[in-house]
Amino acid sequence: MAVEIKQGGMIMEQRSQAQLVSYNVNNAELCASAARISTTKGNAVEIFEKSKSNEKNQELIQKVLRSGHQTIIEHAVFTFALNNVSAFVEQFFIECRLASFTVKSRRYVDFSGQGYFIPPKLEGEDRDYYCQYMDTLFLAYQAMLEDGIPKEDARFLLPYSFHSNFYCTLNAREMIHIICDMKHGRGKGIPELQDLADQIIEQAEHVFPCIRSLMDDSLAADGSEGPAVDLILSDDEVSFVGLQDIGGVQLLNEPLNPAGILHTAYRVNHPGEDQVPEVHTLLRSARPRELEQISYSFLISNITLSGITHMVRHRMQSVLVPSIREMIHSKFVLPDTIRNDAKSFSLYRHVLELSNDRIKQMGKREALRRYSYYFALSGNVMNIMTTMNARELGNFIRLRSCNRAQWEIRKISIEMLKYLRHSFPGLFHYYGPSCFIDGQCPEGRMSCGRQNEVVESFMHLE
Repeated sequence: MAVEIKQGGMIMEQRSQAQLVSYNVNNAELCASAARISTTKGNAVEIFEKSKSNEKNQELIQKVLRSGHQTIIEHAVFTFALNNVSAFVEQFFIECRLASFTVKSRRYVDFSGQGYFIPPKLEGEDRDYYCQYMDTLFLAYQAMLEDGIPKEDARFLLPYSFHSNFYCTLNAREMIHIICDMKHGRGKGIPELQDLADQIIEQAEHVFPCIRSLMDDSLAADGSEGPAVDLILSDDEVSFVGLQDIGGVQLLNEPLNPAGILHTAYRVNHPGEDQVPEVHTLLRSARPRELEQISYSFLISNITLSGITHMVRHRMQSVLVPSIREMIHSKFVLPDTIRNDAKSFSLYRHVLELSNDRIKQMGKREALRRYSYYFALSGNVMNIMTTMNARELGNFIRLRSCNRAQWEIRKISIEMLKYLRHSFPGLFHYYGPSCFIDGQCPEGRMSCGRQNEVVESFMHLE
């Protein structure tokens, strides 16, 4: 599907692309070996050697899968480069927790020339409305950068049509899950995702021939874009959410006896040991699985779409994120760097008021309502919910409470830690950024240079 791309004031024909750049060369043989190992004599290497060039591999894989044992295809691994896809596509992908992602950062890279996605079926006035909306936002973003606003704050003006580039590595089982989600789940009726799913299937099939037969016949593309999803429109004027209210945190659920759970978990994991070590000793363990037995649930309110991308990259959590397709568009973050600069604030307010008005006008056009997800801005806010265990919380807080972290996700991390310290001070008193935990900063030349001050602040965090 040829796709129009707006870039540098010119229209070009370009396609959102999923390019297979790496894969296991013996995927089929390895999956067939996994299917045989439970019932075949010989060691793992011998079974693999016998599976090479075995004509029955594909038949065996499909037979085992039909019996419900899908783990065998987790040994087949693929890496895709997602090239010039919309940020909406990025958001869709990174919510798949059993894949690995590395994304081009909007904190460090200037996106003013990256371009944006234009749905190929938009024509005439509908297309003009769409492009005027996107052009206005990109020009304002560029003006912000020229006025000295940091990229991490100017990016809040970027619409979710802007080009993203990232790598995605996943096994065959998760790949099938994502394809199904694109074709018949969350991505149903979204042409860009439908096209990318077809690209992934076509390329994967060349190197892993059984991939198509592993899917339901219903996955065959029918060319339908599905029903239009109406914009949620209101008469609300633009409202701003400042630093104080961005990323509000509320602890919703906590274990009743976390210390007792940890002690029991340690005794189960170390049978025969009568003495349970101190918590700080447990934290230094190379395999602190006991920490995974206690979990905490949080409501995070007024988090930006940009903040959500930071949040969902942490894989070992259960996170609920509303659909961008149903977002209310009139509520925006107001970073301090923009609030404190009169010229930038005036431009920011003007552009967002204009954006809000244009969305209301576009909402009256059926062709544009279908693509409402591209109208969302990186600075729009919503509420999400997440549940993490204490081990993943340690990793999350270590990375996100650091002074090098983006200010929004850092605020969220620190607010979560405050709740955790009140809930279970015996454990979470030891949580914080790397300099607090290890006594040294891992950032090298990019260190904030304020280690003593940071350590002192986390010693007395309340």
